[in-house]
Amino acid sequence: MFKGFVLSESLKDPTILNGFATEKVIVENHSEFEGELKIWHDFKLKIKDEDINSVCGKIAKQIKEEWYAHFWNENTVYVVLPDKIFKMPRESGVWKSSEYLECKKYAMKHGVEERFLTDFLIED
Repeated sequence: MFKGFVLSESLKDPTILNGFATEKVIVENHSEFEGELKIWHDFKLKIKDEDINSVCGKIAKQIKEEWYAHFWNENTVYVVLPDKIFKMPRESGVWKSSEYLECKKYAMKHGVEERFLTDFLIED
């Protein structure tokens, strides 16, 4: 089973989230961000192992520039960016795998700020 976070604000059509099993929705107030959306709706999803590639594909088609979503299990993390999916080993501490470095480079080319790429929120 994979779990993951997708911000509704990150999607061109956030209603696609209605088709997934939602564990919880967290409403976050980010008043510290100047000129950006202040309120985020963070959907924590549960995805069956056999559905992870399909779900990541759907989200990759809907996710906006400057955003990403991510999913994890005990060994693997998927990071979903516009039209691109990265599969990488789950790491503790500092992310350093070659897959992560490639993902970070691609994400930054697509407007994701480095401060959002130093750690992925993973909770079990």
